[in-house]
Amino acid sequence: MCDSALFEDREYRTPRQLADLVGGQDKLVWQSANPFKNWPEGKDWRDFDLCLCPIDLESTLKLAGFRWHRGADPMEYFAERL
Repeated sequence: MCDSALFEDREYRTPRQLADLVGGQDKLVWQSANPFKNWPEGKDWRDFDLCLCPIDLESTLKLAGFRWHRGADPMEYFAERL
């Protein structure tokens, strides 16, 4: 399972969805390296409709004015407005 962000009973599973939560695609903080090293050459790992693995969720949420905590599942980030 991949990371997800939860806020006000909604789950955000893709960079496109998360961009809606944080105020735009330019507010996303991407990982510094491709997390999908074994992908075929030419595959874009910064695709907005993939999972949140290429996103630095902690930095993205913090910069957007959220605090967060993980649930029982460490892949779930519960976000709250500061």
